[in-house]
Amino acid sequence: MTSEQQKLPAAMQLRRRDARILARRLETQCVHAGEHQDPIPARPSTTPIHLATTFTYPHTRELDDVLASRTPGYVYARYASPTTNALEQALATLENADAALACSSGMAAVHLAIVGSQVRAGDAVLCAADIYGTTYALVNSLLPRLGLQPIIADFTHLDEVEDILRTRRPRLVIFEALTNPLLKVIDAPAVVELAHRYAARAIIDSTFTTPMTLLPMNFGADFVVHSLTKFLAGHGDVLAGAVLCRAPDFEQMYITSYQLGCNLDPHAAYLALRGLKTFPLRFERQCANAMELARFLESHPGVSRVYYPGLPSHPGHALAGRLFRSGLFGAVLSFEIKDGSAQKAFALMERLRIIQPATTLGDVQSTILYPAHSSHAALTEEELAKVGISRALVRLSAGIEHVEDLKEDLDQALRSL
Repeated sequence: MTSEQQKLPAAMQLRRRDARILARRLETQCVHAGEHQDPIPARPSTTPIHLATTFTYPHTRELDDVLASRTPGYVYARYASPTTNALEQALATLENADAALACSSGMAAVHLAIVGSQVRAGDAVLCAADIYGTTYALVNSLLPRLGLQPIIADFTHLDEVEDILRTRRPRLVIFEALTNPLLKVIDAPAVVELAHRYAARAIIDSTFTTPMTLLPMNFGADFVVHSLTKFLAGHGDVLAGAVLCRAPDFEQMYITSYQLGCNLDPHAAYLALRGLKTFPLRFERQCANAMELARFLESHPGVSRVYYPGLPSHPGHALAGRLFRSGLFGAVLSFEIKDGSAQKAFALMERLRIIQPATTLGDVQSTILYPAHSSHAALTEEELAKVGISRALVRLSAGIEHVEDLKEDLDQALRSL
C-alpha cells in the first residue's frame, strides 16, 4: 500500500454521510446535514472566512456568559467575527495601536472616528481644507445638521491652526499627514501636540502615508483612519476601512461601531487580510515608481507642474524627509497639464493605454483621475480654487508595473494632446 493509499481512509472519513440526522426527513437533512462538525486536530494555514451571522453554544449558560462579556466569544457578526477580528489584530499590530475596528468603507471609518470621539452638539470640529473631498463634505455639510460647528483651515500654517485652537476651542481636529490631491506635507506631530495643548483630540487619515511611512500613534494621535480599499488591501476588489485607537477609547468605539452597523463583513475582511500580506512589497515598488514618474513628468514639456514630496522642488520635501520613513514619499503624485483644461485632462486619460482612469488609488495597477470631477466633486468652484485644485490637475497613483512602460504611456498620451 502506498503512502497516499494509507492517507485515503482518513480523508474519506470526512466525506461520509452524517449519521447524526440520518433518520430525519429530507427537508431537515438539507438544513442540518454536514453542519456543526466536530473539530479535527489540524488548523488551516490561513485565516478562514467565517461567513456565519450568528454563533451557537452547547449550553445556554455559555452564550449568556459571552453576551455579558464574562468570557470571550462570538455571538453575532455585527458585534464581532473571527475573520474580521484577525484583520483588526493585524492592523493594530502594524500601527502600534491598542485596538482596531474594521469598517465597511473608509468613509464609514471616518464617521465612526468622529462619532466615537464623543463630540457633542455645540462642539467645534477643526478640519484641514484640503482633506479628501467626501470627508470635507461630511464635516462641512452633515456635521452642522447634527449641531457641530465645522472650522476649515490650512494645516500647513501652524500659527493659524494654533490661533483657532486657542480662540475657538474645537474639541476635535481632523487632517491627513499627506494631503489629497496636492500632496502637501503636514507636520503631523506638531498638529497633534497643539491639539492636545488646547484639550482637543486628533484624527489622522493615514491612507496615503500607510504604516510603511508614518506611525501616528507613536507621536500621540488619538485615532488613525485608513481606507483599506487602497494600499493595504491593494487589489481593487474590496471596499473596507479601519479606525485605530487606544485602550481607553476602545469600549466606546466598539459600542458605537455596532450601533452604527458599520462593521466589515467577513469576506471583505478576508480579502483585506490577504492583501495585507504583500503590502510592504507592493508599497515599496509603488513608491519607487512614483518617484521615477515624478522626475519624468517634472521635465516633460507637456506638464507645467508636479506635486510630489519626493522632489527637491516640493515645498514640503525637507519636512517629508524628516517625518517619513527614509526613501518612501508615497505612491501618489499629481501634475498639471500645460495649458490644461477639463477637456485636455479627459483626452489625456482616454489616450492612456496602461494607466487606468479610475476613481480610486493604491491598486497594483496604476490609476489616474481628475480630482475636480471625482474625489473632490463635492467642492464648489470657490472651494476648489481656495484649496488650489485647478482644472489642469490630474492625480496619478503608481502601481507595480515596470516604470519604463508607465513613462512611455504617459509620454505618448501627453504628446498627443
